[in-house]
Amino acid sequence: MSEDSVSRRSVLGWAGVSAAGASLAGAANAAERPPVGAGAEAPPATHLVAPLRVGSSLGAWTIANLVGVTDGALSVILSDRAGIEFQLDICARDHSSSAPRGPAATEFFEVFLANRGDGATGTHEDHGLAAMALAEVIRSNEAAADRSEFLTLAERTSPRRHVR
Repeated sequence: MSEDSVSRRSVLGWAGVSAAGASLAGAANAAERPPVGAGAEAPPATHLVAPLRVGSSLGAWTIANLVGVTDGALSVILSDRAGIEFQLDICARDHSSSAPRGPAATEFFEVFLANRGDGATGTHEDHGLAAMALAEVIRSNEAAADRSEFLTLAERTSPRRHVR
């Protein structure tokens, strides 16, 4: 496996294991932020998704851009096989029972599809699988990650923002 890709077989294995317990119906209400140019230096906190970087493959998807932590979330913009770009926001995981759920979660983080929905908008299955694959990458890096800049989705969308 090359240093800037995750194999299709790995992604399919992760998706197969994760799909049994994961709901792909949830969606995030996160605002899209302008991406950082491909030629720019990697934004801070992108070590959370290492070895991925702009241009890397994550199974069937390509990393189109990485946006450093903004408003409490690290954003990863991917392109699917059809060339459609979509955004995944990595937030701090909210363990409360009433918290909204994204398509994928790790011990410390939750991955949401930023589709400007209100939680009632369905998740495109392929994009949900990309979120699960991204969560597997995060899982291998999260123990050493500085989580201080990340907010939960509830904190991000609260009229009175919580500051950590």
